[in-house]
Amino acid sequence: MQNKDHRLLCLVLIITFSACAAPLKTDTVSFKSPVSYPSHQEVEGLHLAIDAIDSVDRSEAIFGTDLKEANILPIHLIVHNQGTKEFEINALQVFGITASGEITAAYSLQKSAEHVRQSSIGTTAVTGAIAGAVAGAAAGAAVGAAIGGAAGDASAGAASGAAIGGATGGVAGTSAGLSDSFTMRFKKELAALAFEDRVIYPGDLQQGFVYLKWKPYQKIRMKLFNITDNKVHELFFPVAVHR
Repeated sequence: MQNKDHRLLCLVLIITFSACAAPLKTDTVSFKSPVSYPSHQEVEGLHLAIDAIDSVDRSEAIFGTDLKEANILPIHLIVHNQGTKEFEINALQVFGITASGEITAAYSLQKSAEHVRQSSIGTTAVTGAIAGAVAGAAAGAAVGAAIGGAAGDASAGAASGAAIGGATGGVAGTSAGLSDSFTMRFKKELAALAFEDRVIYPGDLQQGFVYLKWKPYQKIRMKLFNITDNKVHELFFPVAVHR
């Protein structure tokens, strides 16, 4: 009986740790100079390039998961200011354009996080949290039964263990899974790599991601503001989405 309880305990612990793995986890990004990309453009000393992260391998290397599952296409924006002027780029003034001329605006961070939460990526995280609660109760029952068995009352021990395990697992799992904490967690991860609204000063080398709805875009449109001369540039970058 004790061997059976021990095996059950091991099983639920494995379920707990495997289920709690984070499905979205950003990492540091390696990149090249803008002049190395086919999309490279130069405006008054500012070098720019974009790179669509459209493969599973590249998405998983950067975000820990395939963001296509959330219908999100990350666009990597790299800039190097080798001139003397200051520029501003606002990610919400970045648009994807399809072959038919359909224009799609970039997602805000909040909207991007909501799409991740509603996708299978978010479902995996919530399922893991709920599994933590269930596994906690099962582990408590197994431990309680083992202790109760040693004391001659396995049923009472199991009941006590289940109560303790259920309470612990519930707090750590279910409450987190049913709250909005997952959306906030996803937003924080995406924000860590987002380009958002930036000023690019002379000498700056900067990079970040803009999150678009996944579509077969052929061009990316961007508004570039020359702060020094109070001048606006409208740029179009060629792009190919291969999935």
